[in-house]
Amino acid sequence: MVGRLLGFVAFMAVVVPGEATADDLAQLKQQIAASREKNAELIKRLERVEKREVVPAQASKLAPQPAPAAFVAQGAKSSLDVLASEAPLKFHGITLFGVLDAGVAWQSHGAPFNGYYPQGLEYAIQKNSNHSMFSVAPGGMGYSGVGLKGEEEILPGLAGVFGVNTQFNLASGQLGNGPASLVQNNGVPLAYQSSNGDSARAGQAFNDYAYLGVSSADYGVLTFGRQRTLTTDDRSVYDPIAGSLAFSLLGYSGSLSSGDTENSRFDNSIKYLVHVGPARFGAIYKLGQPGYGASQTNGPTYQVSAGFDVQALSFDAVYSHVSGAITLSSLSVAQAAKLPAGSLAATISDNSAVLLSAKYSYGPFKFFGGYEHINYADPNDPIVAPYVDSNGYPISVATNNAFQYHDKVLQVFWGGVKFAYDSHLDLSIGYYHEWQNSYGKIACNFANNTKLVANASTCSGAEDAIGFVGEYHFSKKLEAYAGLMYTAVSGGMANGFLYTNTIDPTVGLRYTF
Repeated sequence: MVGRLLGFVAFMAVVVPGEATADDLAQLKQQIAASREKNAELIKRLERVEKREVVPAQASKLAPQPAPAAFVAQGAKSSLDVLASEAPLKFHGITLFGVLDAGVAWQSHGAPFNGYYPQGLEYAIQKNSNHSMFSVAPGGMGYSGVGLKGEEEILPGLAGVFGVNTQFNLASGQLGNGPASLVQNNGVPLAYQSSNGDSARAGQAFNDYAYLGVSSADYGVLTFGRQRTLTTDDRSVYDPIAGSLAFSLLGYSGSLSSGDTENSRFDNSIKYLVHVGPARFGAIYKLGQPGYGASQTNGPTYQVSAGFDVQALSFDAVYSHVSGAITLSSLSVAQAAKLPAGSLAATISDNSAVLLSAKYSYGPFKFFGGYEHINYADPNDPIVAPYVDSNGYPISVATNNAFQYHDKVLQVFWGGVKFAYDSHLDLSIGYYHEWQNSYGKIACNFANNTKLVANASTCSGAEDAIGFVGEYHFSKKLEAYAGLMYTAVSGGMANGFLYTNTIDPTVGLRYTF
């Protein structure tokens, strides 16, 4: 109807003024034909607008937009319906993602829950591990957190990318803050302490990572900001119980990232990742050591990696060097009596490490293994206390000569297997072993050994852990899990411990979106 009306208008505009010749009629027919083509296109566009469809020119770049009825139906869904959806939460190219994880644990030797401590509980044996206890257990399978990520095409084959993520203690609602948990236990005897420990998470708004960069299908990804290190990335990929706090020593102990937990993330860093056929390469470089006072370290801090995937086998190797690595600790009873309240003690070192990791898939089985060699040396650039660290915590005690007689060497080995029983149930088991050399002034293996020398922190020693967990997946997003980890320390690594072993049966739920 619309086409006929427009055609009639065009015809009258040409014919009415006067008598038409043969040439005029031919020209008129051409104009009418052109008008009909244009009218047909206008009609199609009008129909698309009415149906809220995307025009063909945009179809290759944009996903079809839902009709108004679809928006009404979406608004009528309950919050449980929305959460149950398998689709990611996206809006204008930005994806919202996150994890919520919580459960209940019993520990044979544990310390009370701490809302600031990123792990919440000391799932592995620690110096202050004391009495048996039940507790809420946040993060049995990993940290809770929420983040955003996005990608926007700049040129064909080149896109801008960003990512931000923060992790929090689900049981307390507080951002992970290891140094704050240490401050809470300043001057408190071991038997009365709550769970605590140093961490790269120190209450930052985005305590996991925050980066911005560019991505190319041919040339890789280059990003800037606060970023996970290459060793942290690999430990998640090659751990048989990946990222678990309650069942994996790799997941629980961030210190296995180049020797100190604060080095599991690099602030002020550049990171580059690229794939070349089956091979991949990576590098991350920290541009500087932010801080105040005498906290500047001039040495380089970086990591480089190489790896490959060949059919069912994956392998990666990472070399890292960290200048001015810092491990924070609470003040002792004597120190707290005379030093400023709210300050902490620090041990500074230069660390070098090599990490080798592999995994292999065979039917429903995945086999994992790895080895890390970490060397601790006194820093080339000592840091003099008092000073304020990069996260704003005052440091009143700084130890720069902890390895003055011999470098400390910590070696880590792990192996395990994950079995997919069916589409819902996964079973995983992992074994972890750490051991250190004797690095003090006096060797610990002489004939007239004494208990004091044998248990000195500079003596050789070991920590062993075995973890097991079963995960039942109700859907891709929701799972229930149950498992346990047994850990034990001996020799120099048991120095100052109230007890030398613990076991932590834990059950919980994990929701991923």
